[in-house]
Amino acid sequence: MPVPRILILGATGGLGRALHRHLVTRYETTAWGRADLDFEQPDTLAAKLAAQPFDVLLNAAGMTSPDVCEVQPERAFLANAVAPQLLAECCHARGARMIQFSTDYVFSGESHDLWNETDETAPINVYGRTKLAGERAVLRASPSALVARVSWLFGPDKPSHPDNIIQRALQTDDLSAVEDKVSVPTSNLDICGWIEQLIIRHPTTSGVLHLCNSGIASWHSWAEAALEIAARLGLPVKTTRVQPIKLASLTQFKAQRPLMTRMSNARLQSLLGGEIRNWHDALEHYLVQKYQPK
Repeated sequence: MPVPRILILGATGGLGRALHRHLVTRYETTAWGRADLDFEQPDTLAAKLAAQPFDVLLNAAGMTSPDVCEVQPERAFLANAVAPQLLAECCHARGARMIQFSTDYVFSGESHDLWNETDETAPINVYGRTKLAGERAVLRASPSALVARVSWLFGPDKPSHPDNIIQRALQTDDLSAVEDKVSVPTSNLDICGWIEQLIIRHPTTSGVLHLCNSGIASWHSWAEAALEIAARLGLPVKTTRVQPIKLASLTQFKAQRPLMTRMSNARLQSLLGGEIRNWHDALEHYLVQKYQPK
């Protein structure tokens, strides 16, 4: 099999940067940010893609803030649904494979079971609705495409919940985090490895696939886990305890958040032929790499 040429969109985001760093040393890889391809100018997308050689397109771009999406729904629909459809049409026309990143927010959050790829979707905010519209548009335009749903990303390229809670704990012991919102924290670095395997070893895998670590967490338990690891690493955190609060108490949010969006990674495990590590192990690996003295 020839070495695939890979085009990554969303190069300035945490996942896009991680994918580029992981893939560029072994494959002909190009990474574009918004300056290279602006989803708010859909008329320009086809011509720019036509001028760029690639065999696989990884779309990690889009509007990802639920609150921004809620107050700017037209822009969100353009970025999360219209543009991905145009990308998929271009990929299908040239015989390239598209991997579209999506989100656990396509689910209602009302179930306490694991969400499977075949479960009914019922997003409760603009972000989830536009991402779901993007999923459907991509798969209609390019049936060979893969939609990769991810949740609660963390990694070295962009501060996330564990980074933020550690930084706060270095300053104060007055910390709180939501205890009734539950999903699966997922390592960007692990996603990079899974994506590489899906590109090289599973070139015909299509449809929807959940890309997440194993286990379950709330924002509260994720925060306390990060602080306990930080303390073991010798960081001078002022506490490892976090006050549990309810999501409903965070009245500053403009968009409603789904409560229970823990996704099953059984299909991913079956494809890759091995256990997917627990989010806690992935978090510890990340924090050790970040804070352990070299």
